[in-house]
Order: sequence, then structure tokens, then C-alpha cells
Amino acid sequence: MKKMVERLRKKGITLTPQRMAIVEYMLNSMGHPTVDDIYDEIKKRYPTMSKATVYSTLKLLSDIGEIQELSIRKRGKACFDPIPHLHHHFLCKNCGKVINVELNCPGDCPILAAEEIDGNSIEEIQAYMYGLCSNCRD
Repeated sequence: MKKMVERLRKKGITLTPQRMAIVEYMLNSMGHPTVDDIYDEIKKRYPTMSKATVYSTLKLLSDIGEIQELSIRKRGKACFDPIPHLHHHFLCKNCGKVINVELNCPGDCPILAAEEIDGNSIEEIQAYMYGLCSNCRD
């Protein structure tokens, strides 16, 4: 937590108690919480906390590369990943669990090797996979 706080201060981010609570929640999160998940938990300690504060703080953290905002649920609610480096995600279509997927793709993968496709510059590649998790398959 200290390292993230230092990075945020260096970037000139004001660390209010509410923002610190959100940062702490994200760093201790083992899943991919939504704004509602975070709001419901933090509101217990900060009753005056608004969803707008949670959303704006998560947006800020995402914009500066400290967390990732995921749209894996398609038209559903966005969720947030405390792991900022690029990796893939799997969504169980039965229970809704989002799982991090680290793949060592082969060096000859044409998508990873491409710097542009049809004149479009590629800056980032991230895959969402959908299916049944191992618990739901059993």
C-alpha cells in the first residue's frame, strides 16, 4: 500500500480518507469488484460516502494506470482489477466470477506480432474469454 500511496502523491493526487479507503479496498481485493461492491463495503465505515466518489476515484486510478477497468460483462456493470499489468480475463457464464488469466502466448502469434491491422495502430491487446469455471462444471 505504501508504494501505491507514494506513486499517487508523486502524481499530485489528493488522498482523502475516502480515497484511501477505496485504494485499500482495491489492494486487498481478491476479485474484480464493481462500484456497487466497493460502495456497499466502504459505506459501512464512511456513511456519507457517495457512489460518485467511488466511481470518480476508480476512474482516476484507472486513468493513471494503478488499476484496470474491465467491461467483460458486456452490457453489464464494469468491474475493476487491482492488477494493473495487461493480462486476460475469463468470465463464468453461470456464476459470474471473473478470473485472471496469464498466458504465455507463442512468439509467432500473428495478433501479438501485429503493430497495425488494416491501417489501425495497435497499442494494446486484451482478451475476454467466456465459459464455465471449474466449480460450475463439476
